[in-house]
Amino acid sequence: MPDFSNSVFSQGRTAQAVSTLITLILILFIVPEASLGYGFHDAQTYGNTVNVVSIRSAAMAGIRVFGAKGASALFLNPATLSEVNSFNMTASSSFLAWTEEVVDTTSIIQRAEAGFGSATGAMAFRTGPDLVIGAGVAKVSDFQYNGTHYLPDDPSRPGIDIFDILTAKGGLWEALGGVSCSVTDNFAAGVSAGLRFGEVSYDYSFDRKYTPFVDSTASWSWDMSEACYHAGFILGDDGIAAGACYTSGSSDHYYSSLALSGKARAEHIGNTTMGFEGEIIDPFNKNYFHGKLSIETPIKHNINIMAGVGFNEGANMNRVGLAFSIGGNFQSGPMQVDLALSHMGRSRISTSFPKEYSDYIDDSWTHFCIGLQYMI
Repeated sequence: MPDFSNSVFSQGRTAQAVSTLITLILILFIVPEASLGYGFHDAQTYGNTVNVVSIRSAAMAGIRVFGAKGASALFLNPATLSEVNSFNMTASSSFLAWTEEVVDTTSIIQRAEAGFGSATGAMAFRTGPDLVIGAGVAKVSDFQYNGTHYLPDDPSRPGIDIFDILTAKGGLWEALGGVSCSVTDNFAAGVSAGLRFGEVSYDYSFDRKYTPFVDSTASWSWDMSEACYHAGFILGDDGIAAGACYTSGSSDHYYSSLALSGKARAEHIGNTTMGFEGEIIDPFNKNYFHGKLSIETPIKHNINIMAGVGFNEGANMNRVGLAFSIGGNFQSGPMQVDLALSHMGRSRISTSFPKEYSDYIDDSWTHFCIGLQYMI
């Protein structure tokens, strides 16, 4: 159970906490949000879920049930807000690199870009022995894309006759408030709710090579502002635990998900904790499955190393997509620095643009993540 001996803040420590939080949030929102997307189809449908909302989750292949121990739990499993001792605030961001490869029997066409990928800012504090509340804002999905496609007028005829260009910008965010209650010493439940919002815009052009002008252009956009919620529970202690969490979906632009997870600590191998998680995307409908294995080991009293591997399913899959990640944290006094590298990929049987011939398309993306937490 958490140590509540420091649950009453001095005025000086509270002022320092608030000052640090404001600085972190300013850093996050001053940084440009010019990240580019991870695939043509994703940009026009459900986008890409940002699996690095919490750096801890990012370091362990995107786990959700035990993917946060601080305020960022609001966006994953709010039950783990119960891990907050007295006060926690967190801010994180990531640099994104993505690649799209169109593969056929004779060639590989590659598109790649880089930019900023995620942003999270949240805080939580304990109001009593059994209750923790929190609030925060985070980017939860990305629709951005930039691709120029060189197409034959007839796929069976060699030579480039057409240029297709699509640029998409935008994503979805969540602004949430939440609460976690420790029902017993070994059981905690939590819920967070608020607004999922954002806007995505598209610019498209179609140009035949043998004409002296752009043949046609089009621009369109959509925006969304809908209520959303997360709910979950955890059962167990530091030695062995299990849990589940659910995230609501939104109209035609964000999938719901249900995750179930378990973990156990092995004292005989340096208190290493090993875990597994199964996540169902769009449960009771499409039922895409994501599986994840994670490991966390302390190498010093203030340094932890984490890693994870996983696989994912999706629409029109050519083969199962793979994920791997590694990261860690370093704590000095009330401050903790979190780092992670998270790589995910998938392969689909589909053309990217109409008439662009391909055997399959590989999409992959890597987040380079950094976060800072203040904990007392």
